[in-house]
Amino acid sequence: MSDQAVLTEIKNGVAAVTLNQPDSLNALSIEMVKGLTRTMHELKHDASVRAVILTGSGRAFCAGGNIKGFSNVTTAAGGRKYMQDHTDFLKDLAQMEKPVIAAVNGHAVGAGFSIALACDFIIASHHSKFALGFHKLGLVPDLGGLYHLPRFVGMARAKELAFSDRTLSSTEAKEYGICLEVVEAERLLERAHELAATFAASPTIAIGLAKSILNQSFESSLEDTLRQEAMVQGIAFTTEDHKEGVRAFLEKDKPTFTGTYS
Repeated sequence: MSDQAVLTEIKNGVAAVTLNQPDSLNALSIEMVKGLTRTMHELKHDASVRAVILTGSGRAFCAGGNIKGFSNVTTAAGGRKYMQDHTDFLKDLAQMEKPVIAAVNGHAVGAGFSIALACDFIIASHHSKFALGFHKLGLVPDLGGLYHLPRFVGMARAKELAFSDRTLSSTEAKEYGICLEVVEAERLLERAHELAATFAASPTIAIGLAKSILNQSFESSLEDTLRQEAMVQGIAFTTEDHKEGVRAFLEKDKPTFTGTYS
């Protein structure tokens, strides 16, 4: 499964997805959006994939939207259609019921920052930078940036970053809770694969069910969450991973999870 603008390699249950237009700092070209849309849809439904890594080739993770193409948008309806064409992959990325790790290897700017925020975890290299960047173009943060950023940093900090377009270093991003870890550049993909391997060996279905509730937790009441937990726990009880976990616990053994139902 590959595309010129988006490359995918699947090994041992981990899908490594690379944005592959380094000459443009992996800005979102039409080809890249099409590649991401196809790739995320396929990975979402591929039961053999139990964790995903998203990174960029070259010096940047993703430099955001293709600014040269903005001049083609001349009406509000055209702008809305432009954005709608970009949202399918983002929804599949954010709602995928398996862990997704952004390995940010350089600048994550504008839509690139939003894409990283849509992942479950961000691991960044020391020289990475993060910025919304829309303010300078007279635009509004998009691709879910206004949804995910407050969940990482709180509302006041999210407003400050959105209104000022201030650039964050990787160290600041970690202090704000945006990055899970910051590592040396040469260790970035190695660390991302270590974390992904841990998730790939975990009970995939249970993780996906928990993620589906966590993604809604800010909008749900306690009663809603308790009801959702009961529903998904009923599903989790039917999995082979649950049976394997109980067996391993009783036999004082290490479980081998397969991510399958009974």
